Amino acid sequence: MKACFLYCAVFPQDFEIPAWKLIRLWISEGLISSNLKSSPEDIAEYYLNDLINRNLVIVVQKRINGQVKTCHLHNMLHHFCKMVGNNGGLFQEVCEKQDQTSLSIPVLDTSRRLCIQLSLLKDFISTEPSSEHVRSFLCFPRKQKESERLSNIQLLHKVFPLIRVLDVESLEFSFTKCFVKLFHLRYISISVQSNALPTFFGKFWNLQTLIINTKAPTIEIKAEIWNMLRLRHLHTNVPTKLPSLTTQKAYESSFLQTLSKVLPESCSEDVLTWACNLRKVSIQGQMADFLETDKGGFNNFQKLKCLEQLKLLNEEVRSMSKVIQLPPVFVRFLHKLKKLTLSNTRFSWSEVNSLGKLECLEVLKLKENAFSGTIWDSEIGGFSRLKYLVIKSCNKLEAVPVELADVRALQDMTLENTKKAINSAKEIQRRKQEIHQEHMTEIKDKKKVTETMESFKFKLTIFPPEMADCTSMQ
Repeated sequence: MKACFLYCAVFPQDFEIPAWKLIRLWISEGLISSNLKSSPEDIAEYYLNDLINRNLVIVVQKRINGQVKTCHLHNMLHHFCKMVGNNGGLFQEVCEKQDQTSLSIPVLDTSRRLCIQLSLLKDFISTEPSSEHVRSFLCFPRKQKESERLSNIQLLHKVFPLIRVLDVESLEFSFTKCFVKLFHLRYISISVQSNALPTFFGKFWNLQTLIINTKAPTIEIKAEIWNMLRLRHLHTNVPTKLPSLTTQKAYESSFLQTLSKVLPESCSEDVLTWACNLRKVSIQGQMADFLETDKGGFNNFQKLKCLEQLKLLNEEVRSMSKVIQLPPVFVRFLHKLKKLTLSNTRFSWSEVNSLGKLECLEVLKLKENAFSGTIWDSEIGGFSRLKYLVIKSCNKLEAVPVELADVRALQDMTLENTKKAINSAKEIQRRKQEIHQEHMTEIKDKKKVTETMESFKFKLTIFPPEMADCTSMQ
């Protein structure tokens, strides 16, 4: 855990570190010891929470379910970690000298991990560095969305031929065929200019995490990723078209945990049979055919026995008039689902209560016309474990069923740009408070009082806040 803490200083001071990326890096760097009981991701998340509980890492943003979204180090601790990390050989930093006239470059023959700020990268590459000892190269901008284009970064295979971890997401990267020589890579985070990932990526057999950003509307992976048996996480910022699966691979399963984002048509039976261990899937594209009852691709989700998080992000086409409906098998195939996000699917509100049959569902996010119409049927059933409900930009919804107040697990509701439903949400809050008071008066045991306060806590968030104020004055 000490190495994980010190490693946080590879990011620039005050940098808002995405928790998921930090966890992926810890694993790829070999800082997490896995065991048979827990996955490396679960162990790494435990380490991060432990560092936060010790006030060594500061939480910047949290997800609605309380999980850490972004974090950073206090300035004094960042300086400490950088000093100890450098002296202990965990990592070295390429930085400016105090007179700012040139770079201070560590001895590359003894450096295994190098970090550098984006603004200094051009000058560093111009020195024509070369080292077979460097295993990790991390380049981050001082400002979160800063980016740069360098032509000579293509020579990376000559600079660090044995590199394992490469994070240059802030660079607009152009591939050459020589890039395939970096077959030791475990972690790649890059930005590309093209709409396709070259076939030679299929030869990165050691790859565990692949993060690709592009300005193209979609990206096609031409590489045989089915050969990358150690791949655990595939992240893209746009919908991805996956390659077809060869017959001989159809009966082998992978270690893939995350697939985000992917086109609906790529969720074929063979692909999901191969990726049967997926825990998190995000699908973006035209959902009408995908969700069809008889022949839709969603029927292939019966192959996913471990799925815990699912996003369905529909892209509407004006020329299409198909009505999208929840498949009857939706609940049956997603019996382990904990988090569901729907956007622009325009299901009928009459179907929303069927989601209550998802026995493990804890987080439900309904965004941008996830459901259409004005009335959410008040016959609430199920939702026994639902803790967090988000309703965003469902403008026509007139009310949220007050019966949700009877869902004991529900502790957080957020309404964003859903003005008409505000009064009903406030009524749920009021009824939650009444139920809480009733139970408090019945309990005399102090220990049980504390437990009851925890189980009945409820928070209502309305955004923008002025919406709530305007409603209360009516």
